[in-house]
Amino acid sequence: MELLIKKGIYSCVKWLLLLISLTAGLSAAASENMPDNFYRVTPELYRSAQPNHLQMQSLDRIGIRSVLNLRQWHSDADEAKGTGLILYRVPMNAAAINDDDVVIALSFLHRAAKPALVHCWHGSDRTGMIVALYQLLFSHATKSEVLSELRRPEYGYHQQFYPDIARYIAAINVEELRARVLSLSAGKL
Repeated sequence: MELLIKKGIYSCVKWLLLLISLTAGLSAAASENMPDNFYRVTPELYRSAQPNHLQMQSLDRIGIRSVLNLRQWHSDADEAKGTGLILYRVPMNAAAINDDDVVIALSFLHRAAKPALVHCWHGSDRTGMIVALYQLLFSHATKSEVLSELRRPEYGYHQQFYPDIARYIAAINVEELRARVLSLSAGKL
């Protein structure tokens, strides 16, 4: 009996070590080919920091179809050259949230070919806000759920610098925002 238990433990440890080594290899490969702060939010929505040219190629290879860039002073045109990615850009300032910019970004994201990636410089603040609002509108998540996700440490939300992002999400009228986004997505002003 004792021999069977030892064999079982040895077998479990062997498989665990194999799994850890495989996972470590995949993580290292993914981090080299994908942008920093890269996460799958839903099967149709991803988020990240600014991708470089090689990372844009990797995004294209894994099937990302659209990229929404929220950076103020940077286009993705050079980085995305030679890919089939559809690019959208809505320059946003994390310290001064503009309702119209939010509606435009969410409208682009709503009608974009999926799966889509949202990014800003670090993939933390502006990206976190748009992802949270998108989930409120189209994944029917609650404010509590999206605010909790926004604050997850791995995403890097800088609440001490941009507290208005969480306040904006908490105060938003979801139905009004959804109506504006859907109206713009339908081509109405």
